[in-house]
Amino acid sequence: MTALAGMSAAARRRLPRISLSDRDAMMDELLPTGDRFRSYLWRFTTLLVLSAAIAAFGLLSDSVAVVIGAMLVAPLMTPILATAAAICTSDSRRLVRATVVLIGGTLLAIAVGIIVSKLSGRTIVSADDLPTEVLSRTEPGLLDLGIAVAAGAAGGYVAPRRDATSALPGVGIAVALVPPLAVVGITLEAGATSDARGALLLYLTNLAAIIFAGAVMLLASGVAPPEIDAQRRVRVGLMVTVGAVVAVAIPLTLHTLEVIEDTQFERAVTAAIREWDDTVDVVELSTDVDDGRGNVELRIASANESRPAWELAELIAVRHDGPVDLLLASQSIDEIQVSAR
Repeated sequence: MTALAGMSAAARRRLPRISLSDRDAMMDELLPTGDRFRSYLWRFTTLLVLSAAIAAFGLLSDSVAVVIGAMLVAPLMTPILATAAAICTSDSRRLVRATVVLIGGTLLAIAVGIIVSKLSGRTIVSADDLPTEVLSRTEPGLLDLGIAVAAGAAGGYVAPRRDATSALPGVGIAVALVPPLAVVGITLEAGATSDARGALLLYLTNLAAIIFAGAVMLLASGVAPPEIDAQRRVRVGLMVTVGAVVAVAIPLTLHTLEVIEDTQFERAVTAAIREWDDTVDVVELSTDVDDGRGNVELRIASANESRPAWELAELIAVRHDGPVDLLLASQSIDEIQVSAR
């Protein structure tokens, strides 16, 4: 926490401090208390159901514009920032309430995704049948963590400043919250549990990173209790958020390394094919690396008889610096020239 404390102190010296009235207004706006909480909860539930439905329909129809619209409607950013603010102010009651709202909203959005997927009538037999917009949210990486940290910092900066709240919808668009939950519901309904886990990991990544970065930015802006005991609780809360970010960063790092390895292997295969026979046309190419062993499924088209497949396998193995399994299918190209008058 020493480095984090140093960065926070440096930021406090540069960022304009917010007033106590702005802090209280922010807390009440993010998560009201008393009689206003009931109306807030009704509004939150209504918007969440609608945004999750819009997101699910947009994902199933493979429409980027509709998914962006769902991000604008989604209300999840406010309880997330309320959680960060409650950590900074050591407000245990508000922290519990925000956590309950987040858990309930998460489960509700997933349920809406399942219902919309059932009602859509779209037949999804395997993961290959999933739309591109759905698949793009099932394999998160370190870039997603970076986006979430930046978005959380932006949210923490905007939330207590009345003159900058117009930027909050942009923060909601920058980081995906409801669409990954709709993807969890869609993939669960389709029986694609591994894809559902990936989408849930994306959501948890965004959740942990936004709370952490938002809390750091709020502390740097002066949202902190003056009491020593409360400051200790704030440090404990920050340590918990750091642990959550580290916990999601580990699988993200492993997946990113796998993607890098697969990409490098595909480039090696493409270069080996050109070296093997630069006259062939690649019709279909599928590559992956499993425990260091490269797997290649290749379909080519050629007007001439191609060189032996074992030569290609050896070229790939040399470039990959490891064992390779190659499945090669070849088809001829018939050249026909006709004219009509």
